[in-house]
Amino acid sequence: MTDDLLSKITVNDNNKLAFANGSISRTQDEKEQIIQNAAAAYEKYMDALGFDWRSDPNSADTPRRVAKAFVNDLAAGCYNDPPNITTFDNVDQYDGLVFQGNIKTNSFCSHHHLPFIGQTHVAYIPGKDGQVIGLSKLNRIVEWYA
Repeated sequence: MTDDLLSKITVNDNNKLAFANGSISRTQDEKEQIIQNAAAAYEKYMDALGFDWRSDPNSADTPRRVAKAFVNDLAAGCYNDPPNITTFDNVDQYDGLVFQGNIKTNSFCSHHHLPFIGQTHVAYIPGKDGQVIGLSKLNRIVEWYA
């Protein structure tokens, strides 16, 4: 990773990534309140679309399931603490490509709010006098930003 690129990844005093997309870490109680509020709003949304979801046993708890999916899975990075990012001095002055691929990625389109699933590949070239990030940390960064 070049020093310029590394400078764009903000790490706070606790070696955690600074928030992305306005993310705010929430407690379990706060997440539950968000889920309840979102489920109530989704009930109104389903009603506005004309779905008779209350009389369908398969859809009876759909508003809560949708809200939980967003908070706990699809947009989890918006509500959870950022990952701890450990960097190491590049003592071997390695300047080759560092690559981590096929990282499972679940997220949703911010324009349509529809889910997508895919794979992410991350690569960087560390500066000889810079820092390197452990490979497992690259996965956690992708998961949090997704």
